[in-house]
Amino acid sequence: MRAIGWLLVLVISGAAALTLDLEWAVNLHRDWSGWTTVAPVSQVIAMRSLVAIGFIVLAVITLVVGIVRKVGFRGGTRTLVLGLALAVVGVGHGWVLTERGLDNPGRLTVDGGVRPGDLGTGEITVLTLNTLGGRTGVEDVAELAGPNGADVVVLPETSRATAEELAAALAASGATFQVFDAAGAQDEPAGSTAMLVSAALGEYVQTPGPDTRFGAVRAEPATGVGPVLVGVHPAPPSGDLHDVWEEDLAAVTALCAPRTTRGLILAGDLNATLDHAPLQDIGRCVHGAAGAGAGGVATWPTRTPEWLGAAIDHVIADGEAYEPTQAAVVEVGGSDHRALLVRLRPVGSDR
Repeated sequence: MRAIGWLLVLVISGAAALTLDLEWAVNLHRDWSGWTTVAPVSQVIAMRSLVAIGFIVLAVITLVVGIVRKVGFRGGTRTLVLGLALAVVGVGHGWVLTERGLDNPGRLTVDGGVRPGDLGTGEITVLTLNTLGGRTGVEDVAELAGPNGADVVVLPETSRATAEELAAALAASGATFQVFDAAGAQDEPAGSTAMLVSAALGEYVQTPGPDTRFGAVRAEPATGVGPVLVGVHPAPPSGDLHDVWEEDLAAVTALCAPRTTRGLILAGDLNATLDHAPLQDIGRCVHGAAGAGAGGVATWPTRTPEWLGAAIDHVIADGEAYEPTQAAVVEVGGSDHRALLVRLRPVGSDR
């Protein structure tokens, strides 16, 4: 019986450790992969902070039981070992978030990047915000984009009309933007993704974006010189859309595969975190928020603290062309998403 008890402790501890990265399971069996994209695991693992808290709570309960048994009944060694193992796993989940970065200054420093007639440092500032069908209004977005020097603004669940209003508001302060949009299979505005591109980056033309359920907008420099810009909004991993979510993510991350889109800057509400397999390996691309020290800060939902939710809004860039230098997560307006700002510096720039 003692051997069975220790075996049970070992199995539970091993299963708990596996939650730190479920893709480790492929090392046990080659067919045991993709767990992070299987419901309901895909929803649970997205909330790593809650998983960490859950393990800590279980560890405390288990340790208390173990102490009581040890003191009162001269047993409980296995229970104490299990409690310690659960505590280590809980701390491990917290450590992962810390490594991704929990530094959130709330805004970026003064923008020294591109501007009309002057490349400046060459840095490009990207803002992405799911406005929840415009519940975060034009004035709110303008007040965030202008002072932070946004050069590219990606707005999932935003109609073209709203994007044009935003461009007009920014023009009033002296910043000129082109407006692009793409509607997906859903009705406006939830199925529309809008993107604004600063005139300081030069003239852009719209080209076909990834084939996704919701709107995916893509724009390329008319001269061929400059970043390729893509705004996306894959379907959420819920209900009948779960398979669509996987297909959408595959279409989006394919842009980061070797020998594909050079100079890519991609942003939007990806409805996935760095714990989901499709975003763990993104080829030559880099994660903007994580690279700048804010990858552990939740962008959704706003009803929970920023350390408790999920980081599902992203800025992703070609790592051979750009490196993230700053990031900030900002709650603004009535959306259930927080805005994500990321500043990207050209690789090799010494400015």
